[in-house]
Amino acid sequence: MCGIIGVLSRDERRDWPALVERGLGVLAHRGPDDRGLAVIPEAGAPRAGGAPLAVLGNVRLAILDLSPKGHMPMPSPDRRVWITYNGELYNFPDLKAELEARGRRFASSGDTEVVLQAYLEWGDDCLERLNGMFAFAVVDHREASGRCLIARDPLGIKPCYWVQRGGTLAFASELKGLAALGMLADEPDWQALWDYFTYLYVPGPATAYAGVRELPPAHCLAWDFREEAPRCRRYWSPLPGSGDGEAAPPEEAAAELRALVTDAVRRQLVSDVPLGVFLSGGIDSTIVTAVAAEATPGRLKTFTVTFEGEGVAPLDDRPHARRVSERYGTEHTELLVDVSDPDRMLELISAFDQPFANPTFYLSYLISAVTREHVTVALSGAGGDELFGGYPRYRALPYAGALRRLPALLGRLGAAAAGRLVPEDPDEPGRRRAKLLLRGVGLPFAEQYLLWTYYLSEREKRRLLAPLAARLDGLLPSSRHIERRLEEARFPDLGNRVQYADLETFLADNILAYTDRTSMAVSLEVRVPLLDPRLVEWSFRLPFKEKLSGGASKRILRRAFADLIPQENLEAPKRGFCPPLATWMARTLDRYFDDRMGRAYVARQGVFDWDALQALRRAHRRGRRDNSMELFGVIMFDVWWRRLARAAA
Repeated sequence: MCGIIGVLSRDERRDWPALVERGLGVLAHRGPDDRGLAVIPEAGAPRAGGAPLAVLGNVRLAILDLSPKGHMPMPSPDRRVWITYNGELYNFPDLKAELEARGRRFASSGDTEVVLQAYLEWGDDCLERLNGMFAFAVVDHREASGRCLIARDPLGIKPCYWVQRGGTLAFASELKGLAALGMLADEPDWQALWDYFTYLYVPGPATAYAGVRELPPAHCLAWDFREEAPRCRRYWSPLPGSGDGEAAPPEEAAAELRALVTDAVRRQLVSDVPLGVFLSGGIDSTIVTAVAAEATPGRLKTFTVTFEGEGVAPLDDRPHARRVSERYGTEHTELLVDVSDPDRMLELISAFDQPFANPTFYLSYLISAVTREHVTVALSGAGGDELFGGYPRYRALPYAGALRRLPALLGRLGAAAAGRLVPEDPDEPGRRRAKLLLRGVGLPFAEQYLLWTYYLSEREKRRLLAPLAARLDGLLPSSRHIERRLEEARFPDLGNRVQYADLETFLADNILAYTDRTSMAVSLEVRVPLLDPRLVEWSFRLPFKEKLSGGASKRILRRAFADLIPQENLEAPKRGFCPPLATWMARTLDRYFDDRMGRAYVARQGVFDWDALQALRRAHRRGRRDNSMELFGVIMFDVWWRRLARAAA
């Protein structure tokens, strides 16, 4: 794992090497083991065709080939092509053997050189051969004008941000890297922020900063130095060849799934540093642990985190994890983490550099921090819910058509009555889900799903953000992100269409975003074998009824691995990995509004309507509606906004 940064520019008035060096400093947490910088062309070499100066930087967390031969940026043998790389390539032994058979020679034993040699052999088409998580940039001076290729892995496990201003192109693993280069705009992207208050994350490829983009998953960006016009294209999708949902007979499908998962886990066990598994005892982490334990010489290290503090009893995974650990003889560590002071989580906005308000990031950070004391690499079961129907909201899909045909007025009246008569209880989420179903009556499906899954509606946002009315005119509805993905996924099966939408949005911009930022903040590499692209493609060939049927989630996954999962774990209800935010908001975090967001400050800030904000707080305090997520979204926005204001000062 690494942090990458780079700039290509004809603007010689700026000291780009010094700025990239400064960027390496702010990205140091992503790679504490090594640091490198390359200026291309190198000193004394001619700059071909008036090509811009290219400066590449890398901070390295050494996982494979710990020797100096793995140093980056890494040049080709003739030093005309350079790569800065962040990631792990899981099929690199096979690719290396193929490249050696074609006459390529290697100086190192790691995967970076394999990616570089694959580019030299196949050009941009090499991307179709890479199985892993990565973001990398290649600067190629073999032709007169030169070019740059920037690429991101198929699922978006590793991040990459970029911006072009005039004839200068810059990229980095994190937004703070672009800030160090002086390439981060002070002007917010108001459309992105409008969307944030619905999703509580900024949907890519937008960022909270005007003109700054995130390279989408499965995309590459090519920049020809003559044209200075980036061309972005998608190189992989789970959709082509997905057919019409036809699948093999159940037992045959289960065998196929088991083989794919087993191969994915085994490939991702390769490491020259200590490795372990996050073990909650849930279906996904149990499968990863069972397969890894069988393939690991000696005892596999597993980690379960227990949280100490009020309201965290539902997060206690110890009994479930212990059963799995005892069955597979793992070297099991239970780590106690104190979450009694959630104010600390506000400081973690620095890991995201833009508003982000899924509070699970705090648990992820705490888990990563304590796990890093024991290992450098951890395998996670992330992705299983999106691929195999694990979320409770998927159970509402069979009713979507009927709800759409009912009069919208009926739904609004029912939701209003339920809001007055049925108080919400964070310990009983079914009440809130029922109200959300009523609010979705008569709406197009994308808007229904937005209500079920996310937070503030268009109407609620207009009320809360009333002071921004002039800026908000003409903004697009936030439902467009879901609508576009549903249209792209031409499955006859609504469940698979929704899962594709979640894969492209909820997983990439939320789950994988916080997994990367919080783990890399403490220099821990997290691998997600259930998101092997081959497994993702396979899952979309499977009818949704094989994933969720009769209220039973992950049906095919349970069938494929039933013999490896303790019966008590197999029958246990799904446990969400969420902090007790409602409790925190009522007893601790709500103080933020009184201490930091008084009436005078809110008026000066000019973002929120004071009365609408207080109404959200009152409804939460009185138990009429659990507004903890919405209020936390306001807090995290304000923490970011203050940082933005300081940076612009």
